[in-house]
This record gives sequence, C-alpha cells and structure tokens, in this order.
Amino acid sequence: MSNSRWHASWTSGVIVGLLAALSACGGGGGDDSPAPGGGGGNPPVTTLPDCPAAPTTLRDITAVQGPGALSPFDGQAVTVRGVVTADFQGDDQLKGFFIQQPVADADPKTSEGLFVYAPGGADVKVGDYVQASGTVSEFKSGSTDPERLTELATVTAISTCGAGPAIAAREVTLPLASATDLEAVEGMLVEFKQTLTVSEVYNLGRYGELVLSTGGRLFQANNHPGSATRDEVNAANALAKIVLDDGAGIQNPTPIPYLSAADSTGTRRVGDTVAGVRGVVTWTADAFHIHPVAAPAFTAANPRPAAPAAVGGTLRAGSLNVLNYFTTLGQRGANTAEELTRQRAKLVETIVGLNADALGLMEIENNGTAALADLVGAVNAKLGANTYAWIDAGKPGTDAITVAMIYKPARVTPIGNAVVPTDPDFAVDGGLRPPVAQRFAAVDNHGGFWLVVNHLKSKGSCPASVDDLDADKGQGCWNVSRFRQALALQKWVNGLIDASGESDVLMVGDFNSYLNEDPVKSLEGGGFEALLKRLPEDARYSYVFNGESGALDHAFASETLGAQVNGIAVWHVNADEPTVLDYNTEFKTDDRYAATPYRSSDHDPVLVGLTLTADAPVVVPALAATLPGSAVAGTAASITGIAATNGSALSVDWGDGTTEAPAVGVTTLAHTYAAAGSFTLKLVLSDAGGLTAERSGTVVVSAAPSSGDTPELFFSEYVEGSSNNKALEIYNPTAGTVDLTAYTVRLYANGAVAPTSSLALTGTLESGKTLLLINTAFTTSVTLPGAVKHGVANFNGDDAVTLERSGTVVDAFGQVGFDPGTAWTGGTLSTLDRTLRRKPGIVHGSVPAGAPAAWDPSVEWAGFPIDTFDGLGSHVAQ
Repeated sequence: MSNSRWHASWTSGVIVGLLAALSACGGGGGDDSPAPGGGGGNPPVTTLPDCPAAPTTLRDITAVQGPGALSPFDGQAVTVRGVVTADFQGDDQLKGFFIQQPVADADPKTSEGLFVYAPGGADVKVGDYVQASGTVSEFKSGSTDPERLTELATVTAISTCGAGPAIAAREVTLPLASATDLEAVEGMLVEFKQTLTVSEVYNLGRYGELVLSTGGRLFQANNHPGSATRDEVNAANALAKIVLDDGAGIQNPTPIPYLSAADSTGTRRVGDTVAGVRGVVTWTADAFHIHPVAAPAFTAANPRPAAPAAVGGTLRAGSLNVLNYFTTLGQRGANTAEELTRQRAKLVETIVGLNADALGLMEIENNGTAALADLVGAVNAKLGANTYAWIDAGKPGTDAITVAMIYKPARVTPIGNAVVPTDPDFAVDGGLRPPVAQRFAAVDNHGGFWLVVNHLKSKGSCPASVDDLDADKGQGCWNVSRFRQALALQKWVNGLIDASGESDVLMVGDFNSYLNEDPVKSLEGGGFEALLKRLPEDARYSYVFNGESGALDHAFASETLGAQVNGIAVWHVNADEPTVLDYNTEFKTDDRYAATPYRSSDHDPVLVGLTLTADAPVVVPALAATLPGSAVAGTAASITGIAATNGSALSVDWGDGTTEAPAVGVTTLAHTYAAAGSFTLKLVLSDAGGLTAERSGTVVVSAAPSSGDTPELFFSEYVEGSSNNKALEIYNPTAGTVDLTAYTVRLYANGAVAPTSSLALTGTLESGKTLLLINTAFTTSVTLPGAVKHGVANFNGDDAVTLERSGTVVDAFGQVGFDPGTAWTGGTLSTLDRTLRRKPGIVHGSVPAGAPAAWDPSVEWAGFPIDTFDGLGSHVAQ
C-alpha cells in the first residue's frame, strides 16, 4: 500500500524524458561559482566540480526555496546544483534524494536544501555534487496543510559533476521560537544534539513515525495545574516537538523501524529518549518531519513495567478499559475468530497481572453476560476454576458497549444486586451508557464498600454545529454532557449511600476527562477525592493522544473511604505502547503480536489498594434472573432463571399495566403482551425491613404477523457486504401485481432525521417476486438480473432505510433519527458486515419504535455471513 502522504509511485510522477547524463562532467560549463553568503557551518569552499551547461535557467537553491513557505518559482523550469546529503531512492522509500547548496546565502530565512523527486532512479550517492533540471513544485501531502514541501519534480536531466565538499549538519534545537522556524531548513541536513523524548508512537506501525519532543513527556494542557493558560501550554507543546520519520514512502513498513528488538519483544515506548538525531527536514501531513541519515540510538528510559506498582492494603480494586471486547465478530471489536483469540489472550494477561479483587471493565459488548462470561472463563482457565466471577447487571443502557464488573469470590462477597440508574441525564446524543454499582464486603472482616464503574461520553464524534453547547470549547467535545453526567453520578451515588447506610464508595472508570476539567472538578467539589492526584505529576496519565499524555481513567474515593486507601497506581502497559502491537491483524505486514499485557488496550488500567475497616455482616435481598429483551405481541415472553434469596416478597411489573406477586420460590414467569411497543420490565424482591433487590430491563415488543394481516410489500433481504457491496431486496407477498409508483425507498444515514437519499420506484412487481436495489458501486461478480443501481443502497450498518407507500412508512430497517454507533444488535445478530433475511411467516413490514427504545433486529431477521448473496432475487415466505 502506498503512503499517500508522499508521492505514490513511479506512475504517479510525471516524468518527461529523464535524461540521465550521469557521467562525471568535468569542464562542462555552467555556473560553477558558489552562491553568495556565509559558510553556514560548512568548510570553506574554493572549487566545485564543473557541470554541463544548464538546459534551463540556473538558479541557486536558496532562490528556489525563497524566504517564505512557497517558492517564487513554483511551476517554472529551473536547473539547480548541490551536494547530495541524503539518498532515499529505494523501492519503498521517498523516490528521490536531497541536495544542498554548499555555501549558504546571507538570508537566514532561505533554505539551502531541496528534495529532488526522481522516481525513475538516478545514479547518485551521498557526497556527489550534482546538477538537476526540472520543474519547481509545491507538494501538498495533507488535507489541511498550510505549508507545502518545495521540491524539484518532473525531472528532465540529472548529471553527476563530481565529488562535492563536505556538508555539515545545521544544529537545530527544540523548542522552536515559532511554528515556521523549520521552513528555513526545509530540505537541509540538520542535527538535534539535545536529548529528545518519544512523546507519540501511534503511527509507528502505519507510517514508520515517532513524535519527539524536548523537556520530557508532553502533557495535555488540562491535565496538570500550573500558572500557564491552556492556550499557552498548547502553543508550547506545538513548538516542542518534531516527527521522526523513516525515509520510507509506503504504509506499513517492514520491518517496523525503531523497535527495541527484532522479535515480538521489541517495542518503542513513549518516554524513551534519543540524542544526536541527524537527518533532512521535510514538511509532510501537516507537520515538519526529519528523515534520519543514520540510525538513531534510543535509550529505553521508560522500560515496560512487569507488574503494577505496589498499592498496599489488604484488598485491590481497579478498572480496565477492554477496548471493545465483542464476542460478536465484525462489530466494534475483533473482526475474525483469530483476532478475538488474540484480543482475549492479551486481556487475560492484563487481568491476571492486575490481580484485583474487584475490577470494573469498560467497553465490553452489551450483549447480556455473553462477552463477560467469555472473558471470565478465559481468565479462570488460566488461574483456576471460579477464581473470578462476574456481576450480572443485565443489559444496561442502549449503547453497543457497557460497563461491567468481575470479582474474586474468595476475597469479596457481593451484597445484594447490582444497581443501574435510570436517570435520563446519563443519556447523551440519543444513547444511554449508565454506570453500574455493586456493594461488596471483604471476606476476612466484612468491611464494606460500593464499587461504581463508569464510562462517560467520549470527546470525539463532535456535534455538527460549532455553536452546539457540546462543541469543543477547550475540553474536547461533549464536555457539557460529561459535566451533566458527573452531576447525575453524584446525585445517584449519594442516594445509594442514603438508602444503604454504606458511605465507603470507590468510583472507577473511563471518565473521558482530564484531571483539571469540569467533570473531575465537579466530582471533587462533591466530596470525592481524585486519587490520581496522590501520584507524582509525571505518573498522572492513562492515555496518549496527539503526542500529549493525560489521565482519562480515574479512581474517586468518598470522604469516608479516603482514609482506607493505601495507594494507587496506573499500570502503564498500554498508552505508551505502539498501536501496531495490538491484537488486530489488519495492516500487519510485520506482525509483532505477543500474548502479553502490552497494548491490550489503548487505556492504562488503574489499581487501588484498600484496607477496609471491619463491619458487622450485612444481609440484604439478592435476586438473579434472565429478562427478555424482545418479544412478539401475542406470544409469551418469559423471565427465566429466577433465584431469590434473603427476601420475603416477590413482585413483577411487566410495564404494560400488568403486575403480579408470585411466590418467592418461582423460577420462571411468563407474560403475553397484547400490542407492540417498548416496555420497562421490573422484578423486585423485598424483605420484611423494606430492603429490596431489583432486576429491570426494556422489552421491545414487535407486532406479530398473523393470518388476518393484510399483506404489504416489505424488505425481505439486507446485504451490508464488504466494500460497496450493499443491497436491499423488496418482496411482494400479496396475491396480485403491485404498482410500484406509489412506493419510495429512503436512506437516513448516521442518525439523520431527513432523508440522505431517496428513490421513487417505478414499474410493477408481480406476486411472489422481488425487486433488488444495489449500490451504484456494487463490485461482486454475482449475477443480479434486473437489479436497480442507486445511492439509496449506499448504507452502512448504523443507517436506517424506510419503505413508504403514498408517504406512509410501511416498513423500516433501523430507527430513523438515531445512530447506534456502528450497528444495531440483538442476541447474536448485528447489522454490520452481515446479510440479513426476513424470517418466514412475515407478510408485511414493521416500523421500529423510536429511540431511546431499542430495536432488536433478531426478532424478525435471520443473519448470515458477510457477502452472502445467494438468496438475492428470491424469498422464502413460509
């Protein structure tokens, strides 16, 4: 794969008759006098080799570069002469070489260096004095580049004139005085003699790049308190760094450069250092880069920690972001069984290494307990049966991901049930991702505490309008919503304390807020201690973004728990590691995967040591049950696996006005909903003292087709295939031919409330026949006679599609006006990268209830693997 940030290949460079004279050209004429100006650090030059007569106007490199960002000769044919300082003409390299004027001019704003783009190859080497003729070009490599790389392109002649004088590297020091300082040395040989710190490794595997900075690790402006303003810190960070590139012009270089070892133990971590970096400067993808001419010598100043730092205490609690651990393949997490195996293995090693007695998890698939049970099973396979158990919180919220909790039964005992809030203030942008709380007691002394696991709204996927209150105003997008969530969290947790009498609370998770941002300040103002502030400032980080470190993952202690906290640690196994070392298999031509904790996620886990004050044993009601998530009107929906302990009365509210008071010993309950809709189901166990345990959830009831239903056209097949292979099938279940001119298909992309694309149908559709709509760029070789190509089939797994008759929606796939993230899910079914077929017996469409109600596609649809096309063109109705 080509690196689009440099010239792609030989064919992408327009070569107009490359005349490679390439002979040693002594006495060939031309201007062999040195350019005016001082020496610029180079030895005195008295004589230069003779070159051939210049076929076009001979210009000094400094004149071509000019004093500004753009060349005054852009687009003009010129001839230049200089000494080759760096040669990157290899097959996977930059397709060119750098030359430098041996004598500097008197203008410090003009560079003496120039890149010569010669993809055909030129017989030159470092130290040669060469003459090159071509057209001056300002190469743009990034979509928002305010700068360009001045280069000589469309080369027509290159001549080697002889051995050139030695070129001394210009010493450059960070931080820069201004953002444009390096423009004056673009294309030149430079050296950073100072010690620089690796501050970003994100693009190491993809582009062979590291970000280097001065002054040690760079921190996000909102992470540390200080006298400087946010803008001042941002400006200082921007001037303190440069990109170390690798001289390659491809993506996914093999081998990956700059790693510490040639095998799977190799890494290059944020915090490592390097001195004496020597190379040539370019402008690429919105930043200045240096391509080294000699291999940099790194110092592993931030070695991998084999275990978390000691936190003391008799119990350990913490949190771990598991980076979209999905057992349903092809959604946000693993795409293949191999990737899931790799992901699982890394997370197991991380959980084993943390050795927490109670651990909160974020970004696990919200599919009941399926993903949670899978992960815990793998951990126990390594540690021994029943070492860990999970807390069953049902299916909290409406997001595709949720928070969860695991614990060691030998160390702590759950008291009562998990608690999940229903406060709408936890919902953001149409989705609900609530926290989960569980009360625990230490096995040894019954010391109790609440563990509350959180995942606040992310900083990305910003609102469309810059005027939106949740637009980025300096604390990332959605800060107002995160602040609202933090306030709701305080209110809810204080309610838990009041209801239970247990005031020791530890809140953990991914708060998506740096240490000095509004949500964190709000929680501190509410009486909860931000425990990370007990760490030295340089250890207060769990995430690295854009070359800046900061803490997004936190632990907050209530006032009464604070004195029982012995220590806190952030286990830096993820944020400092290159992304290329993760579980994914894509873009891994040099696969360095290892089943270790390192880069098991993008966030570092947090660990807290506790010594809990002894308490009297607490007995409260506990209730387990499996609630239905979907149902069909007229068909019984069942609650199964009911297990009630420490309670004397059981009640169920089915959400449609029906309540029951079954016996406490019942194990199964059933109810038939009369109509379609979204209903909140609650099962409650009470004791004589008024304490309760509750299981609740949303049941989405779909209208059931029956023999008395009037048949109507409906979507019978949905193909969300690879690339542009998208298709919709419409089926006619009626007894006669249908006039299609009354029907319109509409696409609503990314949660839109107005159609993104519409197609008014034409012609007729015979009874029992289908109409196929396919993407205009449908590429598969399968034959689809009569298929209609249209942009209405340009959908993804999170888009909604409707079928209207005379302006009335008669069928819909997905919820208009709501974006579920990447896909709608239900059971083991996903709308991403899947073929879905309407189940037999359906005689008309259905319209899902709107958000925040959930739409469960598994009620009416059956799933098949990606790129299954063999059912298109026909439908089995019964």
